[in-house]
Amino acid sequence: MSMKKMLAVVAAASLVAVAAPAFAANPFSDVPMNHWAYDAVEQLSAKGILEGYPNGTFKGNRAMTRYEIATMVARMMAAGGLSGEDLEKLKALVVEFQPELEALGVKVDGFDSRLSALEKGLGGWKITGQMRFDYNAWDTDEALTGAAADGFTMNRGRLFLHRDLTDGVSFDARWHNDAFDRFWVTARDFLGMDGLTLKGGQFALDWEGEDGLYDDNDAFFMDSNYRGFDLKYNRGAFTVEGFAGSNKGNYSGTGDIVRGVYAPNARDEYYGARLKFDFSEKFWLSLNGLWTNAADANWNVYWAGLGFKFTDGIELKGAYYMEDISDDSLLVVGADDPKAWKVALDVSQDVLKFTSLWVEYSKIDQGFYIHNNPWSFSDVVWPNYTGFQAQDDTDVLFVRAKQEWNDKWSTIERYVKYDMSAFGDAKEWSVAIGYQYTPNLYFELAYADMDGRWDDPNYDNNQIRFRTLLNF
Repeated sequence: MSMKKMLAVVAAASLVAVAAPAFAANPFSDVPMNHWAYDAVEQLSAKGILEGYPNGTFKGNRAMTRYEIATMVARMMAAGGLSGEDLEKLKALVVEFQPELEALGVKVDGFDSRLSALEKGLGGWKITGQMRFDYNAWDTDEALTGAAADGFTMNRGRLFLHRDLTDGVSFDARWHNDAFDRFWVTARDFLGMDGLTLKGGQFALDWEGEDGLYDDNDAFFMDSNYRGFDLKYNRGAFTVEGFAGSNKGNYSGTGDIVRGVYAPNARDEYYGARLKFDFSEKFWLSLNGLWTNAADANWNVYWAGLGFKFTDGIELKGAYYMEDISDDSLLVVGADDPKAWKVALDVSQDVLKFTSLWVEYSKIDQGFYIHNNPWSFSDVVWPNYTGFQAQDDTDVLFVRAKQEWNDKWSTIERYVKYDMSAFGDAKEWSVAIGYQYTPNLYFELAYADMDGRWDDPNYDNNQIRFRTLLNF
């Protein structure tokens, strides 16, 4: 932590200590355990953003007062250095606990005057967005299926809309790829039942992401849009969830689904169910199922996720997947109810001091469908096709390290190796330098080298990418 940050945190702590006696006679009321603030604070705490309260950890398994949460928000405001989704979470916490923060002597008005102006000027609407703009240069001129060609490209342009309504009801929407690909309503404490949340419309679900089963790329399944209803009930260490939807789509293509926009028919139906148990702060287990009759062919997948945290900043986790495909004509010859499993060691930079580390090993049967690309930098070595089917028994070793040198500079190293029994090996490594110019604006220069690919053991290419990322 820089000296400037340390002084800011100490100052915030002093304000809290001075103000605390004023509340002793009139303590704040408890915040219900299902309040969204618990998730927001816990997520920020898990990333090391919440420092020194009261011992550097967040105890999210007990009810807390608004005063206690406000003190944590004050510390995060003093620490600073946030961007993107983390900054948006902190903004929401500041708005929610503004009276308590002001009572603690923390000035809120100047924290984000732009946010206040937007809320007042748009009648309560909150608008945020993201732009991801790339320049790519490849070593060869050959056609690259699934990868960006040479030159400048708008990798991503998104707008997010949010509006809080009454009685725990809110509306959200996302503009992406020239269309609203997500728009949904959320009702918390649905039917008066604490911890029950209803979500309806066109929304995203990513249960593997919620379990932290992948690093900085995609999940095996889900991590996509669904149109329908989702019902989730959380009570302490126990969570149960189920959804029913139709016409999942999240890719550019032809036919019924183009760029994540749904066709008017409901031919393809999707259903999912999930149980998660947080047995303690160190140990969790999840059981998940996803069923579909997409393209008139039944396809089902079941997986169990498991995680154990040895200490703060060191976690071992993994998952085992089983697929059930009723139409044998969709399977690679010789494949039958394919399976896969993976295990990952996740170590934070707080533990190793100079770097964070993610080491993952996966084993995939021939014929196993993966809906996304979990590892590749370029989507060339292992293609990013929706519904890509492993053509061979495949072992995957993936390693990613990131060094946060200070508030501005970072470096990233990635390595992935695919060992395919019939196609041979393929590997890809990349290095990157990142510069956080402001909390909202980030630049990254990366180099990637590819040697072999899933359909061509002689493939050889490299890529230079300069990325501009703006969150607002």
